[in-house]
Amino acid sequence: MIINNKIIYPVFNATLPIRELCDQLVTSSPGVYFFHDLRGIHYIGESADIRNRFKSHIKKEKNKKLSIEIKNAFGEMFFSWVKTDSKMEALINQKKWIRLFKPKCNEIFYKN
Repeated sequence: MIINNKIIYPVFNATLPIRELCDQLVTSSPGVYFFHDLRGIHYIGESADIRNRFKSHIKKEKNKKLSIEIKNAFGEMFFSWVKTDSKMEALINQKKWIRLFKPKCNEIFYKN
């Protein structure tokens, strides 16, 4: 995110390795979530309920690029999130961070 010409990077509320992850540890709050490993951020999403969205990613992933990256992570693949007060705030932040990081597994990119 860019505010007053300064890049504002996300400050994660939590980060968990996917291989050891129990969905009960993931918040059910609205927010923006990230899949990342040592190479960087692979996917950025937003949800009104991060826990439910995480479970749907893990159990029935439709994004083939992300599935491949999770299986072939460099080091460990992590799931991190930033809580927001609303789904709308999450959507706004997601768009800004997708523009900034350009994650390769996101299928939609937003113009500046």
